[in-house]
Amino acid sequence: MDDLDAARPHWSLDLYLEYLRGFSPPEGPFDPEGEWEHTYVVYPIYAHLDVTGSAWSEKQKGVLGLNRRPSRGGKEVTLEVVSEVTFLDWVPTRTQRTTANITCSADALATPSSWELESVALAAEDGSPVPLSEMRESGALNNRTVELTFEGGRRTFGVADHVTSNWSLFDALQRLARDAAPDVEFDMLEDLRLRREKQSLAPVDETVVETAAGPLHLYGFRQLGAGISPTHYWLDEQGRLLLVLGKMRAYIWRGAVAPTAEAD
Repeated sequence: MDDLDAARPHWSLDLYLEYLRGFSPPEGPFDPEGEWEHTYVVYPIYAHLDVTGSAWSEKQKGVLGLNRRPSRGGKEVTLEVVSEVTFLDWVPTRTQRTTANITCSADALATPSSWELESVALAAEDGSPVPLSEMRESGALNNRTVELTFEGGRRTFGVADHVTSNWSLFDALQRLARDAAPDVEFDMLEDLRLRREKQSLAPVDETVVETAAGPLHLYGFRQLGAGISPTHYWLDEQGRLLLVLGKMRAYIWRGAVAPTAEAD
């Protein structure tokens, strides 16, 4: 790597460099093993029609809120999730609002053991619930089997020895040493419902980006696996997860505050 390449931010950040120049990163110590609340702006990423690149839109952003509470002497974690994912213009609903309460092990992957999930589609016109779109479901992981229970039915499926969820990873990565990604393949339960197989994590080189507060030093992990686009996770030197960047969606730190029903 020559000096010019070494000075460039990591390529996964290219789409966000202008945005980050106005970004105010958090300050002060952070305890990833303790209780915390993080909120992220969620941007859908889409390709230009002329296939010259990708873009995002302030009009289509959503929000993700995570509240972590350790329990049982730090051996378990409760994650409360509020997710509002905004769709592109051609989808007739504006937002899918999902709330979840997840009990996880405080292990390297924050393995989920049980959870409650609710979801509803919100109409584009006034944000009201779309008729017949509400869903409630409970889930549990036991002996490599996921069991989902919902009104009128039950669904079970097998999983690998190692399991996490997309939301659990936000917790797990903050507790990992920067060069110590789990050396195992794992399944990921996307939104606690869809099995994504043969996932893996690997450290990526540290990088620096310019922000409103000056240079921001980041370290990261890359996730690869079946059924997902490659995803990069970027953390600050205190271990806070600030950026989650994939081909379809980006999560950008908004603050250590409780989530609201609407993005700003």
